[in-house]
Amino acid sequence: WPGNVRELENKIKGAVLLSDEAFIGSADLGLKTASGDSQPLNLREVRTEADRNAVQRALAASGGSVSRAADLLGVSRPTLYDLMQKLGMAADGK
Repeated sequence: WPGNVRELENKIKGAVLLSDEAFIGSADLGLKTASGDSQPLNLREVRTEADRNAVQRALAASGGSVSRAADLLGVSRPTLYDLMQKLGMAADGK
């Protein structure tokens, strides 16, 4: 795992919370798949995906608390709600 144990634990917790399937896979953990899926080159897409991943991780680490997730991300709660709305995410991180 490229990070520390705490990051791995948070990533697994987030994957369990956000996965729609019975099992979590490499995509749920943000790992590259064996098929060699290429990353988007469009800067807007890259930023959107980075924002989505950061919000999902913060919500998972905060146990779904938007206020605590906003603190983790260093933004205000209304700013986080606006970002979540822009990303089409519900308060549960989906």
